[in-house]
Amino acid sequence: MTTSKVPSLKFPDGFLWGAATAAHQVEGGNFNTDCWTLEVTKPSLFLEPSGDAVDQWNRFADDMAVLSAVGMKSYRFSVEWARIEPEQGKFSVAALDHYQRCINACLERGIEPVITMHHFTLPLWVVRGGGFGAPSFPDLFARYCEKVARSLRGISVVCTINELNVPLLVRELIESRLMGPASAARIELAEKALGAPLKTSFLFSPAEALIDNGLSAHAKARDAIKSVLPQAKVGVTLAIQDEQAEPGAEHIRDKRVADYITPFLNGVRGDDFIGVQTYTRAVARKDGSAGPTPGHRITVMGYEDRPQALAQVCRYVWEQTKTPIVVTENGWAGNDDRRRCEFIRDSLTELHAAINDGVDVRGFFYWSLLDNFEWLVGYAPKFGLIAVDRSTQRRSLKQSALVYGQIARDNAIQGAAAAALSDAASETQGRLGGGALGIG
Repeated sequence: MTTSKVPSLKFPDGFLWGAATAAHQVEGGNFNTDCWTLEVTKPSLFLEPSGDAVDQWNRFADDMAVLSAVGMKSYRFSVEWARIEPEQGKFSVAALDHYQRCINACLERGIEPVITMHHFTLPLWVVRGGGFGAPSFPDLFARYCEKVARSLRGISVVCTINELNVPLLVRELIESRLMGPASAARIELAEKALGAPLKTSFLFSPAEALIDNGLSAHAKARDAIKSVLPQAKVGVTLAIQDEQAEPGAEHIRDKRVADYITPFLNGVRGDDFIGVQTYTRAVARKDGSAGPTPGHRITVMGYEDRPQALAQVCRYVWEQTKTPIVVTENGWAGNDDRRRCEFIRDSLTELHAAINDGVDVRGFFYWSLLDNFEWLVGYAPKFGLIAVDRSTQRRSLKQSALVYGQIARDNAIQGAAAAALSDAASETQGRLGGGALGIG
């Protein structure tokens, strides 16, 4: 099949194409954190422990070789505070050296590293000192970020905090895990293991801690990083759904926006960029609830399969802030990789239209490079472009990795048909060789 007569959708020159992960979800053995502690406490609030995860601590360079081979130009990953500062004021040279090797593995392959300083997990000593709610938290976080910026070479793009507002969005899910006759005992066990109230763990943080100390921590960290790396681009990432309403429920939607989104956009307007992380839309109803439209296709995560949501959110964020946007996460969870290919194509087609309309979007990172540990729901949801057999840690490319890699390579969607993308993916697979589909 030829697509020569089908116009391609070209993205701006310099557009950043990549995939994303987070340390705790892929490295393994991240035992000095609040999440690990909660995972292994029985009965646990998590469905399963992270354990070895997908062992990227030992396989980082191999994963970068695959990422580069399929055509991606950038990798967003997090450095782990609990490894770098395992005790207050004591920094690990070994951990910093490890992350320097990770950055080098990117740069040697022409991959732009995008570093996230905090992606959900906190060192136990931070949790036991009050977490995000502690008056000292902004200064402690800024000190850690400055140490990383001074110690690591090759950093030019930094996300300070991942999804600063996400504890508010997932509050209903978390509260459902804390309900029932055994909830009091589970909370008591969790807090005993943490050595602190549950609210000191990031995912359980109250709104005031996120809006007050969280935004202050971002600002101080941003300034600390720029004091060392004045040319670095620094922003925060936010979890934002496409908030809609059924007729008569507009006030419910507006309150959700006011509670979950507006304070955070107001706090980061004017930064180098805002990291937008969008997976779905939420439709507010007159009964006060919000969720998928009845009858609409949903993903295994339980939310609406809605590739159009990303562009809608980017239009809204640009309208509200006039601050450049990097899509730091967007993806599809499930085992139907054909649908994942379609979702990527449709999401990027809508995003291209928004860019053509003047929305300043400068990059796109698919979540996730690898099937990995998805927090409270464990390993069941599959977001990855690369599958991992966790019994052997063997990697296998999915067709979606080839489809997305070709888009990144071309800086364009070559034609609008799924078949055209399949052709492009076949060409990429041919360049890699059949054996590249299974990577040990």
